[in-house]
Amino acid sequence: MVKKNKSKRSQDFKADMQSIKKEDVRKLQETFSQFFGTNSDEMRKQSTRLKSKIYFFGFVAIIFFVVVFYLTKSVNFVGI
Repeated sequence: MVKKNKSKRSQDFKADMQSIKKEDVRKLQETFSQFFGTNSDEMRKQSTRLKSKIYFFGFVAIIFFVVVFYLTKSVNFVGI
């Protein structure tokens, strides 16, 4: 087996960008359908459920940070 140097290998490589793009799109669609489902009604229901979870946990995180911020500003810790 004869090793090619790096410049020789880079000259021989020609990427077929269209086939790479098609493969990426196919993989993305497959991942999307596994996560949200294949039916449009199922997709709508799953995306609404996901959106409501994101809003709920975002709201909880904001409330948590506001409470922590309020407590650290209003409570004087002894020795600090």
